[in-house]
This record gives sequence, structure tokens and C-alpha cells, in this order.
Amino acid sequence: MADIFSFHSHTNAHNDDYFSSLPFKEDLQICKNIIKKRLGFDDKHLCWPRGEYDESRLREAKDLGYEIFYTTKRGVNLADKKLEEIRRIAAKKGSWWLKKSLFIYGNESVYQIYSKFKD
Repeated sequence: MADIFSFHSHTNAHNDDYFSSLPFKEDLQICKNIIKKRLGFDDKHLCWPRGEYDESRLREAKDLGYEIFYTTKRGVNLADKKLEEIRRIAAKKGSWWLKKSLFIYGNESVYQIYSKFKD
């Protein structure tokens, strides 16, 4: 499926005691090892579970070799090579909603205006 999809880290157990209660760095190392073993590459991307992270977790993830970090925050991603807080758009309400969202979040000036009116 690699010609269509990319698979990357999301931790092993979400680190919130729902699945287990391992220390964050250990939980993340398990995830990294599984991807290496099953998919054959050393993953550099991490999608924060539920978008929750802090500077300590960011540092630990970087210590394990992660370089690109995805949040649940909405907004514009600029071509500034800042990869510690990549924003995303959830596809959820049909094609019209997605087209509108891509237009808003894909244009910095439109997003700046939109963000002044949106809570």
C-alpha cells in the first residue's frame, strides 16, 4: 500500500492509561520498533495522540529520532520548514466542506481574515 498510503507513528498506547501506563519514551520506542520490524523503515514522523504534547515529550521524541510532528490544531502550514507543529484539516462533512476548508487553510491571507471571526 506504500504507493497510496504512508504509515507513521502515533505511539503504542496513547500514553493515557487507556491501553497501558508505560512511560512516554518507552511507549514511543515500542511504536518505533514495531514500524521498523513490520514496515522496514526508521520512522521520523509522529502524530500526537489526541494532539496532546508538551516540551518534555517533544524532546523525548526528538531523542528517539523523530523530526516531523503533527498536531490536531487547525491552521496554515507555511513553507518555513518548521516541522514541530504541523497543523491538519479533518475531512468530516463531505466534499463541499473539505473544499471550503482547503481554500481557507491553504491560503495564509484568507486564513488570517477567517481566524479573526472564528473562535
